[in-house]
Formats: sequence, C-alpha cells, structure tokens
Amino acid sequence: MTTVLIVFLILIIIYLIITFVMFIFVCRKIDDNYLPMEKIVEETIKPYKEIVQVGNDWINKKYENNEIKDVYIKSDDNLKLHGIFIENKKSKGIIIEAHGYRSSAMRDLFASCHEYHKLGYSLLLIDHRTSNESEGKYITFGIKECKDIINWIKFINKKYPKSNIILAGISMGASSVLMSLKYVTKKMNVKCILVDSGYINACDEISYCITHYFHIPGVLFINAINMWSRIFAHCNLKSEDTLSSLSKSKLPILFAHGLDDDFVRVENTKINYDNYKGIKEIMLFENATHGISYLVDSKRYLNGVKKFLSKYSK
Repeated sequence: MTTVLIVFLILIIIYLIITFVMFIFVCRKIDDNYLPMEKIVEETIKPYKEIVQVGNDWINKKYENNEIKDVYIKSDDNLKLHGIFIENKKSKGIIIEAHGYRSSAMRDLFASCHEYHKLGYSLLLIDHRTSNESEGKYITFGIKECKDIINWIKFINKKYPKSNIILAGISMGASSVLMSLKYVTKKMNVKCILVDSGYINACDEISYCITHYFHIPGVLFINAINMWSRIFAHCNLKSEDTLSSLSKSKLPILFAHGLDDDFVRVENTKINYDNYKGIKEIMLFENATHGISYLVDSKRYLNGVKKFLSKYSK
C-alpha cells in the first residue's frame, strides 16, 4: 500500500510540474521574440509580403510626418497599457483595433490599417497587456484584455466625447472584443463590431491547441493550467466567454474567418454567429489559414467591411 501511495504521489507531482510548464509556455510573457510563433507568422505571410509592405510603408510615412501618437492608459490592475493613435482629420469615427495572441499592433494590424484610414476613420491600435510597450506578465486570453478594451473605450470617450466608436479585433483580439460587449453601455457610443478569427473561450482553445499540435488530450491538462493561472495570473480562464457576452449585446457585428484555419477553428465563428440574436453578417474565406483572410482576398474583405461600416457605423 505504501509503495502504491508513493507512486501515486510521484505521478501527481509529475503532472503538476508538466501542467505548470504548460501554463508558463501558454500564458507567461516571453521577453524576446517568441520564436515558434515568429516562424509560423513569417511562413504564413511570406506569399503576401507585398501587401504587408504597403501597410508598413504607410505607417512609416505617418511616423516620419509625426502623424502618429503613442497613447497610454492604466488597466484596472494598474498596468500601463500602450496604444498607437492615428488621427483622420475628416474622421467618421474611431476604430479601436485589437491584435492576436503573442503578437502586437505592429505585427497584426499595420498591414491593413491604412485601408480603414482611407475609408475615413481615425485609428487606435492597442497593444494588449504583455505586448510591446504594454506592461504585464501574463496573457489571459481575453479575460482581463476585454476589460482593458473597456478602459480604452473610456479613454476615447473622454478625449473625443462625440466620436462614434467601432471595435475591431483579430484572433485573441476578436475574442477580447466580443467578451467586452457585456460591459459596453449605450453612453460609450460604440456603434458596431468587426471580428476576425475569434474563439469562444480560453479553455476550449488552449485544450484544442494542446491536442492538435502536441497530439495529447488537452482536456486532461486544462483544469490544472487554469489552477496555475488563478494562482499566478489571478485569472480564472473559465470566467469569460463570447457566447454569454453576445447574449447581452444588440450591436451590429461582422464576423470573418478563414475556412482553412487550424489554430482557431472556423466552427468558433460559426457558433458565435449562429447564437447571436442581434444584427449580424458573416464572411468566410477559402484558402485562408489563421488570421490572413484580408491578405488572401483583400478586395472582398474590404468591400464587405466598407458596406458594413456604411450601414452601421453612424
């Protein structure tokens, strides 16, 4: 009996060590470039480098002409958060854009933001906690990021009180935007939502990725990962999800997703879309993997966004 107990305790200790390493790998900020993600992104966008370069050149010109402002706010847990504001003098409104997991505004948003500016909007490109100049040790998959977005909305409300606001996000940014909707009030002047490649909740997404990429059942580890998250990041990864938030919103939403996405499955967006009771539209893109629908078919993507904004952004 003693031997069995010792073996059991050893297995428990091994399990806890493994899940703690998983938690660090998944949630902890990595100061240098996150090389696996960096390589995946580089390979994914390689066929579309010309499109990306157009966006980067536009941003660089704006920087040269001092037309970009670095802005900062404080989060509810007192982190300094960074954003990039690009004003449009004939602005129809302000689009707040949120980037994806282990990324930044520079990587995810620079390629397309000039097109939104051309449509007549000012832009606030935010860096999530842990990203770029924003403080923070842990990524929380939208749980705390969604409330950071609310604070960015309040920042715009205070600085530009009469401006219409459009929320936009890609990947984790999309999920963060959708999770934020339960906290959005009419006084905040948010008019509509653009979301691309979002997942429904953190635990399902983490579990799926463990299973898909490491070929082990993620469901066996997710509760322990969440335990470590609650201890170290003070974040319950089960506390927010898009469906409960969508049930409390009536704002018009445009959903987009690539049909070949194997990082965040397209079923996430289909379920969000099907369950939403408000005004909604959906665009699905063939031959598009995670987060690159705009790159794969820019013309269709922008036409869809333009028509949507013309109807609902005022």
